Amino acid sequence: MSMQISTGYSNAYQAYNRGVATVNDAASSIAQASIEDTDPTDLSISAVDLKEGELQAKAGAKVFDIYDKTIGSLVDIKV
Repeated sequence: MSMQISTGYSNAYQAYNRGVATVNDAASSIAQASIEDTDPTDLSISAVDLKEGELQAKAGAKVFDIYDKTIGSLVDIKV
């Protein structure tokens, strides 16, 4: 069981980090774009990447939340 729990947390952590990295990259591309020199298609791709990264980070955070709730119900320790 310990192996599966740590794998789940690891996957959630990786998903969250990939999402944050995608958001950072897309935001940087948008911030560095010059209005005169930038193809609108490039900006729209960056905007989509920004949203994709946000959703991926939220999904990773949700997996953390689900694991915490699951572990809490499986290991119900009363003091």
